[in-house]
Amino acid sequence: MFAESLKDLQAELIEHPIYRAVESVDELRRFMRIHVFAVWDFMSLAKSLQNSLTCTQIPWVPPLDEASARLINDIILNEESDVDRAGVAASHLTLYLKAMQEIGAPTDLFDEFLSHVKKGAAVDDALREAGVPAYAQEFVSSNIFLANHGSVEEVASCFLFGREESIPIMFRALLHKWGIAVDEAPGMIYYLERHIELDSKQHGPAATKILEKLIGNDSVRHAKALHSAQEAIRARIRLWDGLLDQFSIGQERINQVSAFAELVHE
Repeated sequence: MFAESLKDLQAELIEHPIYRAVESVDELRRFMRIHVFAVWDFMSLAKSLQNSLTCTQIPWVPPLDEASARLINDIILNEESDVDRAGVAASHLTLYLKAMQEIGAPTDLFDEFLSHVKKGAAVDDALREAGVPAYAQEFVSSNIFLANHGSVEEVASCFLFGREESIPIMFRALLHKWGIAVDEAPGMIYYLERHIELDSKQHGPAATKILEKLIGNDSVRHAKALHSAQEAIRARIRLWDGLLDQFSIGQERINQVSAFAELVHE
């Protein structure tokens, strides 16, 4: 679906230099400190679809499309209550936070943000209060806005092309191109491999079926879904661009400190 229209954007995403930029555990820590926000906002897109395709109100009434209801419920089951390496129930956000703690990646930024959200703050306000970088704020805010206000086909298209179809490709690229050994970040590797398995074999095909049924032969829905898919991929590219810029700034600071140290030593 949309293969020709998305070809160039998907190629840009797959070839993004961020995947090669993670060359050490220290760089992985910086990557995860920001990427965790994308892990978090994924569930709002998923829950938006669940709200649209199933009945989450009382009194319950049967969903209009029970096949799509089953597909989204299966996705939610894995994302919200999967299992960790020990077989203990855990959401994918919990898996990610545990992987961060395992390698000493700071969770302070996300912890403060989530604390504000739990207290009832609007997402945009919580992002600002926590001091989340502007490029990450833009990414999260756009997804939350879509989850709240987008049409069901726009949400489904963002969910499919910005997440379920793109994630296996992105995570494979990260695993193949980064400089991290297996024993340096086993929790993160489990997280990545688990998503590659679930999204490529189950969630991606399920999300495709949902979107195809939503669009049908409706040209207006088709156009809105295509636009949403394009915007979702562009948003991910901008997120990677922002992260890559931070990596470059960090490396420049390291070089400056090293140069100063050498000068003092001389």
